[in-house]
Amino acid sequence: MPAERRVTRLPNLPLDSAPVLIATKGHPATGKSMLAQMIARRFRIPLIDKDDVKDFVLNVPDANRLAYQVMWQMCATQLDLGLSVIAVSPLAYPEGYAKAQELAAHYNAQLLVIETVLDEGIWKQRLVARLPDYSAHKISGWEAMQEQLRAYGGCWQYPIAPEHHLVVDTAQPVHSLVRSVEQWLNGETPAEPGRTAI
Repeated sequence: MPAERRVTRLPNLPLDSAPVLIATKGHPATGKSMLAQMIARRFRIPLIDKDDVKDFVLNVPDANRLAYQVMWQMCATQLDLGLSVIAVSPLAYPEGYAKAQELAAHYNAQLLVIETVLDEGIWKQRLVARLPDYSAHKISGWEAMQEQLRAYGGCWQYPIAPEHHLVVDTAQPVHSLVRSVEQWLNGETPAEPGRTAI
């Protein structure tokens, strides 16, 4: 007699129909990737990381722009299939948010921008803990981060529609952050400290 097949029930996104485009936003070492991975595991949805693309196109001219283009195209493919998707990037420029809005509108998807923030002391510790050869293109060290911020010139401080925006303090327990995302998607106000719907 064949063994009984084990069936695992997968958790679903707390939405009835429309797919969700979740886009991370935040500076390096603020916990974007960690949180995105936990959300992807919790809801069983694809995760597309801009840096995964950039790792393979570093020697191509305008590699960063190309990596973003590939990331958004892969997200579009998932949305076209009716699947929710997470796009992982700093989303430092308003053009990135505009592209996320464009995709969400085109595919009739909900849009959630999750912005990760940290107390400066903790953030500095995380950056300093990154070894100098941590990555060929990812920032390590506090001074390098300050130089990057000067180069940004405040471009990351663009307005995001309140209905799209959730700010999370990634010093909080990961499970509570994921719960905050679930509450937001359900139209509830995140109840735990450190998470704010803007």
